[in-house]
Amino acid sequence: MRSASFIAALLLVAACGGGSTASPSPSGSGAPQSTRNGCISEWPVAGKTTSSGPIPLLVNSDLAPGENRLLLSLVDAGGFPLGGPGWKLSAETFNLTADGCTPLATKIEIPFTWSIKEIRGFFIGPAEIPAGAKELGLSINGTDETGAAVSIRFAAPVWPEGIALRPGDAAPAGETPTAATSEHGLAGISTDPSPLARLYKYSAADLLAAGTPFVMVFASPAFCVSQACGPTMDVVKAAAERHPGALIIHVEPYIMEWNGERMIPTLDANMRLQANGAASAWRLPVEPWIYTVDSNGIVIHSFEGVIGDAELDAAIKEIDAD
Repeated sequence: MRSASFIAALLLVAACGGGSTASPSPSGSGAPQSTRNGCISEWPVAGKTTSSGPIPLLVNSDLAPGENRLLLSLVDAGGFPLGGPGWKLSAETFNLTADGCTPLATKIEIPFTWSIKEIRGFFIGPAEIPAGAKELGLSINGTDETGAAVSIRFAAPVWPEGIALRPGDAAPAGETPTAATSEHGLAGISTDPSPLARLYKYSAADLLAAGTPFVMVFASPAFCVSQACGPTMDVVKAAAERHPGALIIHVEPYIMEWNGERMIPTLDANMRLQANGAASAWRLPVEPWIYTVDSNGIVIHSFEGVIGDAELDAAIKEIDAD
């Protein structure tokens, strides 16, 4: 397992996998190496792609065996973001460690979701990775907004095991901040410029003890490196309005201090953001991150980075939080 210091570093430099440094491999140069079997000539070497034009950036920070949620960004040769609701893409996945010829899954729909409205977004879809897989092959096909064919093939390294809590894991029982226990009210526990009070009413520990399902949101609107936390919080707050009975908790993921007017991060000796106790307990690789937890305290969904209205609505309904 990657270390806690690695988690803290990812929180700073790879939030949402955003920015121009994202690559098709998970979380940078430390990714494991793989020996391929089957149809090797059909797959580009690691770090390369075969494409009709778009350059793929798989920005997942925690690609590992088990249930995953692919976050695919596309850019053109100049690095300009591509994509939009008019693009219709699907994916096939391959375990290149075992067999690069036979897909694990075919026609995985990967609809487009804006991360920052009309600026950039991601193609998002599920992927089940088998134990022992060290390299995932992705074959992307479909059409762009003009109807032109899109074809992309590339490989992404897979970590032996993940950092984040996976579906089926038990949620940690530690306390999380609430407005009632904050000396400075909402401003003392949230950097959201327009916080929704009901997101700070309950501690995760209390809901777990009561057997109450809830949604756990980690995001720092004021200090998110990718600039996607504010838009993610907008999606979360809109969902809260649509589901008035849903219990949703927002938690800042960094160690903070009060400067007399607002919260600011407490930086380490190298001037880096530091993951707080809640982020570490919930095993956050990056932020924003959203978990849904059922009445038995079991994680049902684990959402890295961007999430759309439909995906969040479905997850809330699944835990019967309304």
